[in-house]
Amino acid sequence: MEKYLFFLKINKCKLYILFFHFKIMKKEALIIVDYQNDFAHPEWSLYVQWWETILPFINNLIQEVKSRSGIIITSQDWHPENHISFASTFWLDDFTPKDWEIKWPKHCVENTWWAEFLDGFHSHWIDRKVLKWNKQDIDSYSSFGWIEKATWSTLDTILKSYNTQVLHIVWLATEYCDYTTVEDAIKLWYEVIVHTRGIKAVNVNPHDGIIAISKMNQMGAKILP
Repeated sequence: MEKYLFFLKINKCKLYILFFHFKIMKKEALIIVDYQNDFAHPEWSLYVQWWETILPFINNLIQEVKSRSGIIITSQDWHPENHISFASTFWLDDFTPKDWEIKWPKHCVENTWWAEFLDGFHSHWIDRKVLKWNKQDIDSYSSFGWIEKATWSTLDTILKSYNTQVLHIVWLATEYCDYTTVEDAIKLWYEVIVHTRGIKAVNVNPHDGIIAISKMNQMGAKILP
């Protein structure tokens, strides 16, 4: 009888510890920003050098976040042919500034191969997908300006539906979509972790990526190597 009572006490203690552990764990989400073909083709003007080097890290991070019951969310540029962000829409040369913003080469046109996910990453782990507004006159670098096509839910709505508190940010580009996603996340009171091993910069100007990482750190994001 005494042994039985002792056994019950031990197991109650284990259950309490387990309950306490899950209670203090913060719900996590991994945001994979713009993992698309248009940024990985070496003959294309928006090619991001050395993107291949971060793929193994991202795959490992996917598994790590899932092992802690986190969610995986991808975002994609999903533009119409005459999108407001394209230089060609205004008959300008690529990378020409207009209205205080750079106008880009045509990229990630909706329903084309260029806008699809790159091969090689663990896409079967994806829980939700958000797309950039596919209207001609709306643009947003930030993943928080995007929606899930199936439900018309914003990224913030999706995250709140999972009670998410911590966001991990990876992929590209450091100084544009990553930077603005981090900025919006902090404004919305999420804890943000930027994994520098999982991001790459376009670097239209030298050191743009390094400057962006410094600014994200100043905003309050945790920067990990």
